Amino acid sequence: MTLSRSNKDNFAEKLHTAIESSSPIEPLTETEPFSVDEAYEIQSRLVDRLVGNGEITGHKLGLVSEAKQEQLGIQEPIFGYVSEDTVLQDRTIPTDEMIAPRIEAEIGLVLNKDVTPPVATRDVLDATRAVVPVVEILESRYAGWSIPSAQDVIADNTSAGRVFVGETFRDVTDIDLAMESVVVSVNGEVEATGVGADIMGHPARAVSWLANRLADVDEHLEAGELVMTGGISAAIDIEPEDVYHIEFSNIGSIELRAE
Repeated sequence: MTLSRSNKDNFAEKLHTAIESSSPIEPLTETEPFSVDEAYEIQSRLVDRLVGNGEITGHKLGLVSEAKQEQLGIQEPIFGYVSEDTVLQDRTIPTDEMIAPRIEAEIGLVLNKDVTPPVATRDVLDATRAVVPVVEILESRYAGWSIPSAQDVIADNTSAGRVFVGETFRDVTDIDLAMESVVVSVNGEVEATGVGADIMGHPARAVSWLANRLADVDEHLEAGELVMTGGISAAIDIEPEDVYHIEFSNIGSIELRAE
């Protein structure tokens, strides 16, 4: 059975209300199951509600490891959108505006030209203006981070919450993205580590997948946008007053405090 137009709109509205009110809901597939394609249609309706008169800053990848894909029963990564108003302008995490935020480190690529299929890893590197350190503040709209399926994550704009982009912009030719590592510390104690190779073997490979996949929804990666290549570290629950220090080996560091 396929979802009706009204059901897709209703699911998008439920997610939007949860975001606006910071009130969790139960997973959508518990009400009615739906396909991956339908999940992206719900996501599109949600993003339309979220963006309003704003702009899309870029794209974000999720489930970039095989282990996470197997856990949620999908054979490929997933993607969502980064809206302008979710980019933090200071180093404070607004936990009072969120349901149950989590933090993770990501490698970001800023593009200097459009990328259209067919796309290989080399094409992504050629189109990259800069590599930047990024911190994503994940946020699930589902109560207790209960996520039974990839479809639920996709519909929820891949758990997009807030984003902080570091000030260090490095030339892609100066960085071995597969070997770029990160250490995430909380109040001075190391809590998570990661390396670029954990992202489909190479972060640019994940972006090439995204560029090719976007053709299915009649879109493409555009010059000037930020592409978040997926979590390079494990996600950590955020607690008010904690200080989070994210130290990459070559592309810079970021320190944020939860309010």
